Amino acid sequence: MDPLDFFPYEPRDYQIETMYSLLKRVKRGDVCFQAATGFGKTPVILSVLLSLKDHVKRRIIWVVRTGTETDRPIEELKVINESKNKGFFGFSFRGKRDMCLLAREKGLKTYEEVSFLCQKEKGRCKYRKKSFFFKPVKPLLYSEILRLGMDEEVCPYFLQRKLLRYADVVSLSYNYIVSPLGWAIRKEAPFHDSFLVVDEAHNLQFAAGNVNSEKISLRTLERARRELDYIEDGVREGFEKVLDRLETGIEKLAGEIVKDDVSFNPADFLDENRVYEGDLELMQRYGGKIRVLRFKRGEAPRSSMHRLGYFWLKALRNAYKKGIAFLSYREKGTMYIEMWDMRSAEILRDKWREFYRCIYCSGTLKPIKAFAETIGLEKYESIVTPPFYNLDNILSIIVRGVSTRGEELNVEMKDLYLEAIEKFLSSIETNAAIFTASYRVQRGLEEGVKRVAAELGRKIFFEHEGMSGDESREILDEFKGSACQGEPSILVGPMSGRFAEGADFPGRELENIFLVGIPFDRLNNRTKLYIEYYKEIYGERRGRYYSYVVPALRRASQALGRALRSKEDKAVLICGDERYLNPSLKSLLPRYIQETALPLSIQFIKEEIERFKSRISN
Repeated sequence: MDPLDFFPYEPRDYQIETMYSLLKRVKRGDVCFQAATGFGKTPVILSVLLSLKDHVKRRIIWVVRTGTETDRPIEELKVINESKNKGFFGFSFRGKRDMCLLAREKGLKTYEEVSFLCQKEKGRCKYRKKSFFFKPVKPLLYSEILRLGMDEEVCPYFLQRKLLRYADVVSLSYNYIVSPLGWAIRKEAPFHDSFLVVDEAHNLQFAAGNVNSEKISLRTLERARRELDYIEDGVREGFEKVLDRLETGIEKLAGEIVKDDVSFNPADFLDENRVYEGDLELMQRYGGKIRVLRFKRGEAPRSSMHRLGYFWLKALRNAYKKGIAFLSYREKGTMYIEMWDMRSAEILRDKWREFYRCIYCSGTLKPIKAFAETIGLEKYESIVTPPFYNLDNILSIIVRGVSTRGEELNVEMKDLYLEAIEKFLSSIETNAAIFTASYRVQRGLEEGVKRVAAELGRKIFFEHEGMSGDESREILDEFKGSACQGEPSILVGPMSGRFAEGADFPGRELENIFLVGIPFDRLNNRTKLYIEYYKEIYGERRGRYYSYVVPALRRASQALGRALRSKEDKAVLICGDERYLNPSLKSLLPRYIQETALPLSIQFIKEEIERFKSRISN
């Protein structure tokens, strides 16, 4: 059938051409699909794949970066059903941590605790014992399945598992594809017979390794000591000695940290501190017993002893694998030990072969060759849609004379940035965001930006490290609400943070953006290890480009896209770093920046914004 028979909206610029192009290409193989923020990638892709389902009854597995994003494709499926009188079923799938009713009753929150509870109580759980099923007739959000489970007193998680076999579309997080969790899905929804859609696919380069990475802290060790009371005399003394040796070794590592982080080999570390594999296996075994004992007492079934044994055993077994690094560093008042998996192509290459077809979509896939190589994608076709924004409604400026280059912003550079920010903010009357290269840069400018905001009578909101999801949502709601109330506010956060990529700001919620610098990773030991690993795989030039340059410019591009959602949107976009003028960097920015950006000195910013405002108001 024709994809237009499934498309639920009046088609906008390039959407019809893109649907037919995608239909042709996905019949032949995997597709990398780039379209700007607001293009409508979700309904376009769904319409194409649903049109194919009339010929090949294949399920659509739609994966997103986080569980909170799983509802979006199902919401679009609901629109398709309603507007086109279709009867497709789909749902957003969430893990046990979100769906286990027994865990909610007991106040358990971590994945490990909930999984332990489910395993121990599977024969006794009142929610799993009750038999209940219904034939689904409409798409369901995860919250609707959760509510149904509560109302019927059945387990929502296992109800989802049953629903998989009936789903035309299922939306879930990346983890179910890139980690062993996939077994829970493929049993009822075989991958080989499914289309896979990877949303915001530019994140794959880092998401893959994150699944296999682990870390502990000195606090883990301290909590493990408190668990010694659970262990019987005669065994306890042996554990005390092992914990003492681990602590001595970690403190020695801490002494080697001068500024950022230190890399080490876990096999050498354990050998030097006379901690052996048998000690770690025993620690993990007794940690398991502690979890059971705590569970029987009605406590959360957690054990830091188990966690320590698990971490060091995993570290020992990965000690000599290329692409896995081990780091020690200080953060948040304690010492951390981390097993960091830098691999992406190696982990992901075989995953894609499990599916019938794959579509990778994002607003920032380019350069697509770099994207494909870093995720292990060997054969694919590409679609890159032209920019659909009205370029007359966009003012973009690259500021000369400022840069976040170097370890710290000196006083002179801070003053220049604050001058540029003041000219920017004093020229606009709608919501603005200042996205910084890093938290470090943000801290250096924070007091000055507060002062500028106070002088202009604007409310200001900051994203800070460690901010909870609830706190960030409250800030976003208040910031967006200020646009409706005619009281423009300022949002400040790093380009690698929650607000610069994951948030949507339609219409007047955000019309002005100032990028402070380029979000290159700081050249600490961690970054150098990552670059060296990529150089080893891809060669000197491409290795640095793929690992260091491309990710930074993707972050900048994602941040700029926050202000543009439709053809009617108006935006003032300031790239505050003269390095954006470098042709090799500028070519990685969105086309609307490449085609319209004016290189200006600070003193001309206000004048140019005023000229732009005058032009678009006439």
